[in-house]
Amino acid sequence: MVALKHRSTAAAAGILLHSRSTSCFSPSSSHYAHVPSRWCINQEQRHRPRHHRGATSSADDAAAYTRRTALRLLPIDVDCNVAGEKSTQQTTAPTRQPTQATQTKLSASLNLAKCICGAGSFALPHVFLKEGVLGGTLAMTACAALATSTMQSINRSRGVFEEDGNTNGDCSVCSVPTSYVQLANLSLGNTASTLVFTLTLAASLGVCSTYIAFIGQTLASLSVDAESNNIVYSMFPNVEETTWELWTAGAVLPLSLVRNYGVFAFTSALGVTAVLGGILVTLTYGVTIDPGGGIVDALSAVSHLKMWPESLADAFGGSFGTIAYLFCVNFLTFPIMNSMANPREDYNESVSYAVSAVYLVNIIFAIVCLGFYEDATQDLVLQNLDNGPYLSSLKILLCVDLLFTFPVVFSSGRQILENALLKETTTEENNATTSLILSRTAITAGAVSACFGLSQLGGFGVVANLVGGVAQGTLAFIVPPAIDVALSRRRNSGEFDVKEIPQWLVGAFGVAVVSSVTYFTLNESLNWI
Repeated sequence: MVALKHRSTAAAAGILLHSRSTSCFSPSSSHYAHVPSRWCINQEQRHRPRHHRGATSSADDAAAYTRRTALRLLPIDVDCNVAGEKSTQQTTAPTRQPTQATQTKLSASLNLAKCICGAGSFALPHVFLKEGVLGGTLAMTACAALATSTMQSINRSRGVFEEDGNTNGDCSVCSVPTSYVQLANLSLGNTASTLVFTLTLAASLGVCSTYIAFIGQTLASLSVDAESNNIVYSMFPNVEETTWELWTAGAVLPLSLVRNYGVFAFTSALGVTAVLGGILVTLTYGVTIDPGGGIVDALSAVSHLKMWPESLADAFGGSFGTIAYLFCVNFLTFPIMNSMANPREDYNESVSYAVSAVYLVNIIFAIVCLGFYEDATQDLVLQNLDNGPYLSSLKILLCVDLLFTFPVVFSSGRQILENALLKETTTEENNATTSLILSRTAITAGAVSACFGLSQLGGFGVVANLVGGVAQGTLAFIVPPAIDVALSRRRNSGEFDVKEIPQWLVGAFGVAVVSSVTYFTLNESLNWI
């Protein structure tokens, strides 16, 4: 259910790392020097540097994330830039560099699809078991449609500032928000930008906690399977899930101290191979081996299953947040737009294409797998497969991929904490003092411990549901409508516009989803403990 938003999370990580050099995540007063006066009522006090601690834009638009986030694919070079794009240096107020934004509509669609579709797909059959076949279909359709709408809304809101800057003859980049936090600050003020900032941190650590849960559950299922005599059982027989999760936390700690993320670039290809391989193997296994009988029999079995959720707890506490975790990658909107040659014209179509394709693939996968295993469908459908040599190798490959994806996605949350807690900082690692190194190590250890603690709230699905429904749900269903309404009121001198009604409805839906997922998931977690 996590997204493993990721989520192809390596891609999200790549996008987030690239955004470090392309967005004004921690704007100083100079960053707003060119913002048109019509948007700057009382902005001088609002944007003084003391309100910000110099966090990077990778923290700003994290994800991952990374999503979802998630196993995302986007190549990273040794300098942590998106492959094929030139690095930028931002020592002064930046100027727009059109030649550096080269992504086309097609490439943006592919990158978005990679950000959305990841190992979290393996949790969707269980989501449909909880939601019911029609209920799950309706929930996924609604979530995909609203996520598409709100990502496009963010682009339109960004365009409002761009249009005003062009009208005033000022085309500098800082006339246009280049991060989600900056857009929230300019539109809604410091409180909203702080909320987005905090939720980005929560999403980063939350997604990483789902990685720990995924690895723990997967390896524990291999460790107790004596019949298959797989390699994990042979080396570590009957090791409990919590122990695997603790070992995983210990393994990712030294990896999370690495600050040259180019060394993890290979996980992009590994992640895509593992996820696509897992989906194909799961379908092939179900069609030919267990239960066998082909897709026709699987679809026939679906007709005998429940169509709707039995309770609100099943609808929200057990599943909806996982769907949001998959589709609500709104925090990646700016990094992707910043890399496009013409985001204002092309981004909205790219979003539609990407979400539609991922929606179609995942809904077919979820329904067919539910037909295979019916009421026995596990939290992660991979657990319904046996642990023969090939299938166990696939599961281990997914775990290895997540192990090396963890530090890249984790970096955004770590960066937020370091910028908030450390007075001493340096961009040159060779100049880092012993005190700074020890402080960074302590922060990283504390954050990894927090990820481990979150993974103990419940199984993989529970944690993913909470992260997706609360952090990503707020960033997708509540903040974008609020920004749209705020800009509408500015255009209309504070007067209500009937065009605001759809945004109010989306916002109300978001509040209902976030509050319901929070309540029912926490309740389920307490019962699980």
